[in-house]
Amino acid sequence: MRSFWLQQALGAEGAETAEAAPLEGDARADVCIVGGGYTGLWTALRLKQLEPAIDVAIVEGDICGGGASGRNGGFVMTWMSKALTLLKICGAQEGVRLLRASEEAVRAIGAFCVEHGIEADFRHDGWLWTASNAAQLGAWSETVEALDKLGVHALEELPADEVARRTGSESHIAGVFERGVATVQPALLARGLRRVALERGVRIFEQTRMTGLVRTATPAVKTPRGTITADSVVLALNAWAHELPEFRRTVVPIAVDAIITEPMPERLAEIGLVDGMAISDSRMMVDYYRTTTDGRISIGKGGGGIPFAGRLGSRYDTASRRTAEVHARLLHYYPSLADVPLAATWRGPATRTATGLPFFGRLPGCPQIVYGHGYTGNGVGPSYTGGRILASLALGREDEWSTNGLANGPQGGFPPEPFRFIGGTLIRGAVARKDAAEDAARAPGALDEFLVGLAPAGLAPTKKKR
Repeated sequence: MRSFWLQQALGAEGAETAEAAPLEGDARADVCIVGGGYTGLWTALRLKQLEPAIDVAIVEGDICGGGASGRNGGFVMTWMSKALTLLKICGAQEGVRLLRASEEAVRAIGAFCVEHGIEADFRHDGWLWTASNAAQLGAWSETVEALDKLGVHALEELPADEVARRTGSESHIAGVFERGVATVQPALLARGLRRVALERGVRIFEQTRMTGLVRTATPAVKTPRGTITADSVVLALNAWAHELPEFRRTVVPIAVDAIITEPMPERLAEIGLVDGMAISDSRMMVDYYRTTTDGRISIGKGGGGIPFAGRLGSRYDTASRRTAEVHARLLHYYPSLADVPLAATWRGPATRTATGLPFFGRLPGCPQIVYGHGYTGNGVGPSYTGGRILASLALGREDEWSTNGLANGPQGGFPPEPFRFIGGTLIRGAVARKDAAEDAARAPGALDEFLVGLAPAGLAPTKKKR
């Protein structure tokens, strides 16, 4: 099943845009990229920018944009909300550089769309990070304080009445605003990147899944009908990285569910939602939503379950299994929209890492194979930076991208199965009960508090400053 975004993007392309043919027979490339989503496409474009004559091939198991790049909420975010962890990993100086780079990435994506005529509805209208109940108040305080001390004044605290006015909902009782965030129609962006990559001479093989990886000095990617041998291989798999044994303890796939309404521009104008601002709250199973240029609201919710042993298959290629739950969250914020019909529901895999940040590096024992994944639900903007990191790693360059603190491989990991699945399921249930209690202004149960406290940093809710 295709997401609403991807169906819309493919419809805009029309029949004249054919799928790229699958790989047939053996081939050779300077760099072979596995994965035709944002990370793989930005990496290919960066490689062509650095070395225009380089031969780059992409193998994609579905079509470009068929994975998370065509299903996400379209929040083009920075790393500002994750600054505490980023600074801890990279140090103050390098951390600030990467924070600034993440801001520049958002601007660069918008500029790239303009330059190449990618009509992806890019709107640079900022993000409201809010509290939707009293327990969430101050979730951002420690982050704001740390950024301000470093002279990075990215998050602006707003009065409660201003938060309610900007969101059009009194259910948002406090918040901070980040100007540097944008929203985009995610599949239109992915398909636009695909078009530009093809124009620049990148070879793309769709419906070509990787069936084997040759980990030698001259690496190769095996597919059902052929093999590509390359000087370097880039693994840009995100949630599907878990299929490789090297990453089974460092990446956790997790389901995210989304719905979108039919167009209602007049109703949105009455509420006050008149731009492309992104909005989310501070719960662990976060509520996040935005409007579209044709007057819809799309809302998504994390925490949809962890597959046993991370086996994805096609289990997430369905309509949302939590449509009623996600719709209830929309009506929590906007009860007046109860009569507005839904246009579509879908779900897809996101990833979680132990730190909540992606990691990049070289495969142990085979430095010619490089990887980057684990965006933890925040990949649209950071994938641009990820492409720069991976291109430098693939080319063997020693620069600010290949040597930064995120390019040293995984930082921590998760328990083995079956403990991860059992523990993750218990924690997920505890989080849901804790959220429900806090929404009702009740204290969560002691056992639920204990279980939530066991979650790794990449899964735990943001800690508020006491």
